[in-house]
Formats: sequence, C-alpha cells, structure tokens
Amino acid sequence: MITVGVEEEYLLLDPGTGLPVPLAEEVRGSSGLEPVVGRGEVQAELLQAQVEVATPVCTDLEEVGGHLLRLRHAVGAAAEEFGCRLATCAAAPFRRAAPVPVSRRPRYLAMESQAPQLVAEQLINGMHVHAAVPDPQMGVAVVNRIRVWLPVLVAMSANSP
Repeated sequence: MITVGVEEEYLLLDPGTGLPVPLAEEVRGSSGLEPVVGRGEVQAELLQAQVEVATPVCTDLEEVGGHLLRLRHAVGAAAEEFGCRLATCAAAPFRRAAPVPVSRRPRYLAMESQAPQLVAEQLINGMHVHAAVPDPQMGVAVVNRIRVWLPVLVAMSANSP
C-alpha cells in the first residue's frame, strides 16, 4: 500500500505591517492540536515566528486534504487569538533589521551558535510530502512516472527559497 504524509511550515505575521511576530509557542499551545511528543500534529520550527503542522500517515489524497484543512484552520484560528495571521508563504514578505528569535530547542540553539548569520536569514518555509511505497519495483514505477514532470517541478521551484 502506498502511504503519504505532509508537513507544512507557516509564518506568523502582524496583519498591519506584514512583519514576522515571535508568537509560535503561544499559537501552538492554543491550537488544540497534539503537540510534539515525538512527532505530533503541531511542532516548533527554527524561528519563533514559524509553526509547523504534520498530517498523520494517510492512504489517499482525500484523507491528506482533510487533515491539512483541519490543521490549517486550527492553527489559523489560534493565530487570530493572538492578533497575528498565519501566512502560507515561502518567505517573509518583510523583515526587521533584528533577527527573529530562535525557538528554544537544543537543536535550533546549536544551529544558531554554529551558524548565526545563516539562522538569522532563514525566514523561509516549506512543504514536505513524504510518500512510502511497498517495494522497490513500485518505487521504480513511481519514479518513472514522475520523471516527465521534473521540468515542471523545477520551473515551479526556480524562484523558491
């Protein structure tokens, strides 16, 4: 059986200025979603102005779509409670001179100490689609079918952070 799961990263923005706001912890806590205890539905990201959601492992695209809609609504409503907006964008539209604070997780703090400028400039988000196939033969078949779409996928991502 083929399965799929999706992770989406969002920015939290001030609705008046469009600037990132470091309210991720508050928004995650207010979302009503399962927090990260391994890999939960709502997770911390590198910066405190970012929130990540993750669907469970799904068996069809309708199921993925239903989970994404539910997760987006929950996090979006929580962001509204704190006076900010959830932005599903690849990069921040505006930024302050001062960097957005890093999430207080050991991994992110280590990244900040090892590459401070790189971390300070990382106001970018992504969407990750994880697909599992039952065996190598199915994997080859999937890759063969994707091959014709590679030019389109590269063109779509050409200006992506």
